[in-house]
Amino acid sequence: MFKNIFKNAWKRFAAFSIGARIALVCFFLLFLFEAVIHLMPVFWVVNTAFKNSYDPLNSFAIELDKFTFKNIGMVFSKFKIMGLGYFGMLMNSLWTTVLYIFVNVMSSTLLAYALARFRFPGKDFLYGLLIFIRTIPIMSAGSAGFKLCVSLGMINNPLTIWLGWASAFDYTCFILYGTFKGISGTYSEAAEIEGANQFQILFRIIFPQAFPAILALAVTNITGRWNDYATSQIYLSKYPNLAYGLFQFANGSNNAAFSGGKLMYYASLFCAALPVVVIYATSQGLILKNIAVGGIKG
Repeated sequence: MFKNIFKNAWKRFAAFSIGARIALVCFFLLFLFEAVIHLMPVFWVVNTAFKNSYDPLNSFAIELDKFTFKNIGMVFSKFKIMGLGYFGMLMNSLWTTVLYIFVNVMSSTLLAYALARFRFPGKDFLYGLLIFIRTIPIMSAGSAGFKLCVSLGMINNPLTIWLGWASAFDYTCFILYGTFKGISGTYSEAAEIEGANQFQILFRIIFPQAFPAILALAVTNITGRWNDYATSQIYLSKYPNLAYGLFQFANGSNNAAFSGGKLMYYASLFCAALPVVVIYATSQGLILKNIAVGGIKG
């Protein structure tokens, strides 16, 4: 099978001109170099996580005689922060990530749909505000947001903290705005003739067509939220997630148990990253399967 793949690829490559071949080779080498740069830290972490001795000068060497699962076991038994173990931090990472993605995507979907499909007073102002927020960094907004959360009793309160994640004025809304603008209005008009209201049009007609883009944005945002330790540190300090636990581990906090040293730290990195890798691996087929072509006839 691989022989036929390489044979077909070589035939396509040979069909290009000399200049195009040189450009393709240069791009291939550039992307290969980029891939190696990104994969080196990953290999370092995985290789060190399963060694029985830490040697930074020999971290890229594969030594099967030093392979062990002891470090992974230490993560589950010794890696703790404020008395909370790995699985407790894992559950905090899961519920905060799922809740954030759901609230953020749904609020961004509603705002983007309204901006893309309706005409109303203040529409241009809201769209300009969206562009402004995405292009001009407002560094002082963090302290003001924290003061507001304190006043509303949202700190360490899972029942209300989600309100701060429903701003919708973010990158997700900006991308969904373009997605909704690209969907033909013929679908909406046909649904209106059949008596559908705007919520039915959005969730039964438009949403399924935009689902691949929404799913891709949700999966893309998972990494940022999973690795977010600042939210747990500032707003949910009583509910530490894995990222915050690793942050405390790396900084030698008295709240974190790190008796396992560097080996347990790298094993903790591996265990913390593994759920995200699994989610990405299982989501690729789902994204491709839900890509649909248009259905307008006539």
